[in-house]
Amino acid sequence: MPFDQDIFQPGEDTRAAVFLRLSHPLARLALALATVILLFLSYQPTKAHAYAVEKHDDPVTGQFVISPTKVELDVKPGDIISRDVEISNRTGSTLTIEFSVEDFEGSTDPSQATVFKGGEDSAWGARRWLQPEISSIVLKQGEMVNFTTRIVIPKDAEAGGHYAALFASSTYASENGEGSAINITSRVGSLFLIRVEGAVVEVGALEKPEVQPFSEYGPINIGLVFNNQGNVHLKPSGRVFITNLLGQTVADIPVPEWVVLPGSARRNVITWDSKYLFGRYTARAEIGYTAGGSPIIVSTTFWVIPWKIILGISAVIIAVTALVSWLVRRRRGERRELREELEVLRAAKVPELGTEHAADGAAGPLAGEQQLVTLSEIFPSMGDTGIVDLRDEETQSLIRDIIGQEVDLGRTFIGEGRIEEARAELEEARAAARRIGLLAVIGMIDDLLREI
Repeated sequence: MPFDQDIFQPGEDTRAAVFLRLSHPLARLALALATVILLFLSYQPTKAHAYAVEKHDDPVTGQFVISPTKVELDVKPGDIISRDVEISNRTGSTLTIEFSVEDFEGSTDPSQATVFKGGEDSAWGARRWLQPEISSIVLKQGEMVNFTTRIVIPKDAEAGGHYAALFASSTYASENGEGSAINITSRVGSLFLIRVEGAVVEVGALEKPEVQPFSEYGPINIGLVFNNQGNVHLKPSGRVFITNLLGQTVADIPVPEWVVLPGSARRNVITWDSKYLFGRYTARAEIGYTAGGSPIIVSTTFWVIPWKIILGISAVIIAVTALVSWLVRRRRGERRELREELEVLRAAKVPELGTEHAADGAAGPLAGEQQLVTLSEIFPSMGDTGIVDLRDEETQSLIRDIIGQEVDLGRTFIGEGRIEEARAELEEARAAARRIGLLAVIGMIDDLLREI
């Protein structure tokens, strides 16, 4: 029967028809070819060593490293995804590296970023989803292995975040600071953050910024604690604005993104890097955690008072004030002593001039004798109407000393800002210097008067 003739006739037995067709040589050949093709298409050879080991000229750092350190995936239930992972040996010796997978989750303690569960399962875990291509490998110094890790998402995977870590661990010898070799057991890991689509809840809260209420000087550390109340990891970020007592913005500090796992709290610390500060400040944080969502705004106040510097300056001011007061009292005492000496000298030199001339001398020099004058005529502030002889050398010396004391006192008053008192002292000293002909002293006093 020709091959192209229909062997299925109405009423014939089906088994017989199939047997007749398959018994034809061409039919058997076609069936064999079809079987071979189907087997070829369905067969996918597996590599005994699909991973690749490469040699690099990496410097010896005493470590082995893994890359990437974090893998973020958005998946659907039932997905199967592959990611490449690299391990590089830079320890300077040959390593046997073992691979393991653990669940991890967040912590309610803001200072503890993650909690690794070891061999335990976590409610947020995904360790049973990760399938690294290799379980162990031997690497020489400078060698790097690139291998594949499959992530098999169950068809009934719950929506939200799931987390697992792929660890590489090894024990190797290393030199300590004394030149002796010690054994170090180390492990590095790559974190897998997997987001399964579905009923995802993204809800978070930001606590009041953590700042010391009082600081002596900067820099100022500002802690931001974010609480993730949803079922998937969030990545808050934003800015912190610092304003002074007048409401002026004195700093605008960017807050880098940080990852907060579901059901946990995590702290991010930023620094206002300014040292010399004084007064009351407000830190206002504006932090967002979803695309297009409104940021959370919280604020707190704090003081920066450099009390040691203030105490030091105050101590210096008090010391200088005490010294100036002591100098003023000393100058006044010395001037008082000089006036007393002058009075004694006056009484000894002109005892014959009694009180009958005192009234006349109070208005000015005695008529006919310009060298006999009253003390109040030379130094009005003394208010003494006693008569002295300007021709006497001892009297002139005492008058010069009093003039010097008045000039010094005037300088002191200028330093304290007591201008009127300084002017009165200097003008009286100038008049006295003019009376006894001290031209150089007069010029110096005029310079001081021009300054004020």
